[in-house]
Amino acid sequence: MKNRMIKNSGNRAGRCLASAFHPNIISGGEVIMNRWITVVMLIAGLMAGTATAADMTVESPKSCDICGMNRQTFARSRTVILYEDGSSLGFCSINCTAAELRKNGYKLVKSLMVADQTTSELTDARTATWVMGGNLPGVMTSQAKWAFTKADAARQFVTQHGGRIVTFDEAMKAAYEEAGKSTGHDHSMHMGPGANMVFNPAFGDDIYHTHPADMWMVNYKFMHMGMNGLKDGSTSQSLEAVSPPTGKPRYMMTPTDMTMDMQMLMIMYGVTDRVTVMGMGNYVANSMNMVMNMNNGMGNMTQAPMRTSGFADTELRGIYKISESFNGSLGITLPTGDIRQEIEMMGMKFRAPYDMQLGSGTFDLKPALTYSAVSGDVLWNWGGQAGYTYHLGRNDAGYSLGDSLKLNSWLQRALGPAATWVRFSYTNTARISGRDSEIARSLVMASSPDADPNNYGGDLFNAFIGASYTKGAFSAGIEAGVPLYQYVNGLQMANTWNLTAAVQVMF
Repeated sequence: MKNRMIKNSGNRAGRCLASAFHPNIISGGEVIMNRWITVVMLIAGLMAGTATAADMTVESPKSCDICGMNRQTFARSRTVILYEDGSSLGFCSINCTAAELRKNGYKLVKSLMVADQTTSELTDARTATWVMGGNLPGVMTSQAKWAFTKADAARQFVTQHGGRIVTFDEAMKAAYEEAGKSTGHDHSMHMGPGANMVFNPAFGDDIYHTHPADMWMVNYKFMHMGMNGLKDGSTSQSLEAVSPPTGKPRYMMTPTDMTMDMQMLMIMYGVTDRVTVMGMGNYVANSMNMVMNMNNGMGNMTQAPMRTSGFADTELRGIYKISESFNGSLGITLPTGDIRQEIEMMGMKFRAPYDMQLGSGTFDLKPALTYSAVSGDVLWNWGGQAGYTYHLGRNDAGYSLGDSLKLNSWLQRALGPAATWVRFSYTNTARISGRDSEIARSLVMASSPDADPNNYGGDLFNAFIGASYTKGAFSAGIEAGVPLYQYVNGLQMANTWNLTAAVQVMF
């Protein structure tokens, strides 16, 4: 254990106590009164700690790494932080611990131990039962905070000394507020290895979570989706079967492969410890290769790729923390994506098919319910999310994209500053309702399966693997996925693979 002595501990202790009380009075009598209060609190704390710790030898360091006070004297309230990089620090109290975490808020914490108020033995601060307040003066604080390994001991303490039983998060939040502006509520998740998992930068689907109050997160993702070949239901269809070199083809224009590249910028902000807001914008580039069959015995002729690109729909979302494991959210997408993109075929311009347009053209509601849990050792994270997209009516082109249900589940493992995971997603999408008359015109002039609204929607089950790495406030990750099962409505191109790469910063 690292043993770091602090010089001028008396002066630092005075400064730390002063910051705890936040004195703003400068008149002589009031300054004297504040000084007497500080002295009385310090003496009371010394008496409380000395009663059982004077003859006890505690782990290094001897002095608190924040205020310099003797940790043996304050053995009943002492804490130890072990960082993921192997370094460790010791403190006299949870309040000095909060000051350290504010200073190094993004350094990964492997464990946080706190003394049991009854036995002085160290226990996990996250799982301990905490008591706040009461008539027994605390250490480096105007509001006492004591930890107990056993809940019965905490209740007995409250009976004898008053106060109230609180969670670790509540105790940490109070400590932060005494030291200055609070950096958030969910510190047990934010400060440890679980942070790289709960705030994962690279999931291809957005998994909604809340942030501590006043925390920002900015995330940039590049997402690539590849499609190749044709399916009808769950059966693969060859190009020759759909567009035979001789004989009547099903369609004059048949897609062979398509790529969609999306760049996404997402910004999240913790309004309170329970409420987070999010805004997300996208830029999309689509490219589709097609072959043309003129039914004249000359076979299929490859056409120049059709391309569309531009800004897609914008999403705004509010997320509410229901409990430690559950949150609910509601998003609304604004129809900022163009639905009148054009392509060129046979020397003529046509409105691009539905899957090459940039948005839905409608306001869409997107509720979601998310469950996320972290193991006691903060090394595993698992969870699930159910989300729904509901398109509010038809757009001004005369159609509405099919509503969709999306289910996600995942399992992650923290490996120091890195994390790895597996993820599964299932999507059920309905057919398009209505039709765009301009797109329908292309069915007459140059028929294509993706110009038919009946050839949309179906079921898709994907599997993903990924990894991420966190360094300070920054993190980056990558995820790749392939379909395990597909069932499509009508004739459509088959999904072949997905890739997401992302970078993220939190501050």
